[in-house]
Order: sequence, then C-alpha cells, then structure tokens
Amino acid sequence: MRGRGQVTSMQGAEDESTGMAAGNRPPGPTAPPRATLHDAVALEAFRRRWRLDPDRIRRMRYALYHTHESVTSALARLGDAAAAALPDSFDLAPLAIAERHDSSLDGSSKFVLRAADGAKLETVLLRSHTGRTAACVSTQVGCRAGCPFCATARMGLRRDLSGGEIVEQALVVARIARDEGRRLRNLVFMGMGEPLDNERGLHEAMECLLGPSGCHFPPRRLLVSTVGVPDAMRRLVERFPGVQLALSLHSARPDLRAKLVPWSRKYDWQELREALFHVARQPTVHRHQGPVMIEHLLLEGVNDGPEDALALIDYLQGIRVHVNLIPYNPVPHAPDWKPTARSARDVFAQRLRDAGLFTTIRYSMGADIQAACGQLVQR
Repeated sequence: MRGRGQVTSMQGAEDESTGMAAGNRPPGPTAPPRATLHDAVALEAFRRRWRLDPDRIRRMRYALYHTHESVTSALARLGDAAAAALPDSFDLAPLAIAERHDSSLDGSSKFVLRAADGAKLETVLLRSHTGRTAACVSTQVGCRAGCPFCATARMGLRRDLSGGEIVEQALVVARIARDEGRRLRNLVFMGMGEPLDNERGLHEAMECLLGPSGCHFPPRRLLVSTVGVPDAMRRLVERFPGVQLALSLHSARPDLRAKLVPWSRKYDWQELREALFHVARQPTVHRHQGPVMIEHLLLEGVNDGPEDALALIDYLQGIRVHVNLIPYNPVPHAPDWKPTARSARDVFAQRLRDAGLFTTIRYSMGADIQAACGQLVQR
C-alpha cells in the first residue's frame, strides 16, 4: 500500500484535459473514434475480412474477458498476421492509467484513466475485508445532474463515454485484481456521470458485460445507480432483466429533493414513483435477486430529521425496496455541508426499520484518497 494521498504517476506529467462550462457538451470530434475490441460488429467484420476461424475470435475474447490477460497476449490467439493488422482498424488501448491512488485506511484504489482524446475519468477498485472485489465505474466525463454535495457535478458534463470505454474500465481493474490473486466479482455504475444520461453507451457496455461472448457477468452482480430518469429506468430493466437498480433519492420531500438533485426537476414526482414501482415489480431471475435500492445521503440538519424519515416511509409505501443510508463524504467546494452523526444515523435508520423498510448504513471506502461516494472529480 502507498501512503495516504500518495500518487503514482503512470504516464508522466501532462496538462489536465480542457474543461467546459458546466452543463455544456463539447463539440463533436472531427473524425469518428476508432472501434475497440469490445465492438462485436466491427470485430466480426474484421474476422470476415481476414477469413479467420470464429474459434480464434472466441479464444481471444475468452483471454480478454475471463482470464483477463493483456491485450498482446489475447491477440496472439488470432495469429501473427491478423494481430499485426488490428491496430490499423481498432484502438487497442482506449484507456491508459495516468495516476493511481491507494488508500491507507481500507482496500480501495482509485485510478485516473486517460482516454485517447485526453479526457480523464476515474475508476475505483474496492477490496472488501470479506474477500469480495468490486469496481466502481464511470459512464461520463463529468455530470450535469448538478447535485451540490457532489464533486463531480462541479465539472459539468464534458462528454459521454463510449460503451467500449466503459467496458475497458472493468478490464483495467480486473487485470490488477487478477495479479493480486483476486477476481472481479461486482460492478457498480456509481462513478462519474449519470448512467441513464448516457443510455446508448451504457446499453452498449451492458451487451458486452452480460453477453456470453463477452464478460458474461451474472446480471445480479451489476448495479446501476441513477438520480431517476423514469422512461430510461423502465427500458433498462426490460432490456437487461436481473440487473440491479439503485435510485439516488436523498429526500422524499419534493421541494428539498429539487435542491439536492436539481436535474430531478425535469421529471414529474409521481412519474418517478411509478417508474420505481415498475422496476420493483419486475420478476427476479435469481433466488438471490434483491429489491431495488434507495440511496439516501444523510446531511446534518438538511434531510436527517423525523419529518424526512416520515416522508421517505410514505413515499416508499407498498414498494419492495432496500434503503441504503449513505454517510456524507466531505468535498472541498462545500465546506458547510456536514455528515450526520453516527448516533443520529442510527435513529433515522431505526425509524425506517420500525416502519417495515429493510435499511442498511453504507460503509464508504476510499475517503482518504477522494474515492468515496460523491468525491470523484478531475479539476
């Protein structure tokens, strides 16, 4: 483990990627980006052009997605000539590790990854004391949800990540976990960005992560966290049955939620509840399938009082949910926000439990390296 706050530079010092005004998308690229190896259509076209045995592609994919070998090692399954031709058609390394930060408090590591256009994003590897290994991946560079307690929101939205860039994050940390004798078990889409604001990239990544010719993750081991996009929530659970969904609610009082999650003003309050009910009613595909998760960040004197608990109980009445209370992780730009004291968190949680809501309090990892919930940002 490296010491607290210590940074390992992987690529040498470079300038930060150019920022954009908050909420603005950058202009489109002058040329379309090259396909990645995670693009099944482009890879099949390459196979046909080179008249490769489909089994060679299958073995290459197995090396990438299951044994988590290096790209060079995986490409060796194609034969020398085809492997040498791939770089002309594919971006073989869509993300490179620019920095690594290792926690001195828990088993987490944050990676700053650089894309081909210089944009930077963050991915977190989480090592539980139980032995379970998970990755927190990003879906956008920045975010436009505008939550005032979140560091990523300060960036605004710079651009969406492609499906290939989302998948590549999982493979980068999976290789590191493999070298440590671990296996990546769970993926949570709780990194930078709002996943359902990049529905195309998210769905493309899901096809590869869940598909039998890709990573073939069990759906229940993927969790998508959203601030609430009703129609997109429905589409996600219908297209990818069994994938877990988490709603970052933070308050069941509409006026307060509009302040804590400004983007939520775009959607009708009752429509969001109906979408939540629709998701919770979906049939489970596995006996361990859990209910939809409700994420509630606790801020001292803001949303942690008895009236907040009662509003949450009323809003979730009749819906099968798991309430996850999140301790606030301080960020530099919001010094006035304070985390709810542990004793008050316990009281809040007990009110929900007494009302019949399954409730847990999250243990956040990576706070000392700015890798915990709400702390991911590229300044």
